[in-house]
Amino acid sequence: MHLLSESVGPEWIDYNGHLYDGYYAVIFARATDAFLVRIGLDADGRASTGRTIYTLETHVRFLREVKLGATVEITAQLLGLDHKRVRLFLNMQNGAILAATSEQLLICIDQTLEPPRSAAWPSPTESLLAELWARDAGLPAPAGAGQSIALKR
Repeated sequence: MHLLSESVGPEWIDYNGHLYDGYYAVIFARATDAFLVRIGLDADGRASTGRTIYTLETHVRFLREVKLGATVEITAQLLGLDHKRVRLFLNMQNGAILAATSEQLLICIDQTLEPPRSAAWPSPTESLLAELWARDAGLPAPAGAGQSIALKR
């Protein structure tokens, strides 16, 4: 699913002439916000249900440099889903080139509780996620999904 198009401006360029590491994360975070809109947890949905998401884990892989002026496209695939969590894999494309990926584990949080705690997805969100999961469940795992960081010898 397409989530976001983002153009790289000069304030995001580092001393090596390409996108700062942290701005990859910013772009992926904006794509995650677009995913929230897609599943009914936009500002109105969060206000009416008291639910939001927290990121439990994220792993970014930097595959190719992204330069000033590039427009990157972020697409997503669901890799897993349960009653309160979703595992999301994001691709950052720079034209035909896969520039980066981000694998994320997100959890539904009930913000009406003190302190906020994990909770089941609200009904409309659960239905939307189920539709997305039905579409993505049969797809092969993307290259790099589930990888950890290691020094290979």
